[in-house]
Amino acid sequence: MTFDELAQKLELFSSKSFGQGASEDDIDAASDRLGVRLAGGYRSFLRRFGWGGVESFELFGLGSDVPPYLDLTTVAESERTEMHPGLASHLIPLMNDGGGNLYCLDSRATGEPTVVFWDHTASEKQIPSPVAPDFVSWLAERISHPD
Repeated sequence: MTFDELAQKLELFSSKSFGQGASEDDIDAASDRLGVRLAGGYRSFLRRFGWGGVESFELFGLGSDVPPYLDLTTVAESERTEMHPGLASHLIPLMNDGGGNLYCLDSRATGEPTVVFWDHTASEKQIPSPVAPDFVSWLAERISHPD
């Protein structure tokens, strides 16, 4: 599935909340601030929607209208410095599962970043479990089978 196909599916949900989208400057500033590469399908999501979600889940993001609790830079910095265990600096949080665990992108990939699961009860040295090969696949699966 392409990002455009996914975006069309997201727009069809009656229960949805999205932002106005983030500018390239906003995305680049967040990349610099967090020391990660925001790329691939997630970058497309940030440009198109900024932040938000459908049904019972919400994605962290960027943009002038992002609510503070969904602001990617704020959440990432907090998870890295205030939480125990601290989130590894190469991980980009996408969504909290409601229990303190995070779905994240692994920014170390040279191509499309994989989606991994960060368990807040494991140690900082954990190797997060891969859950999807990329953001678009992961989000497509989430909207096909919402929890």
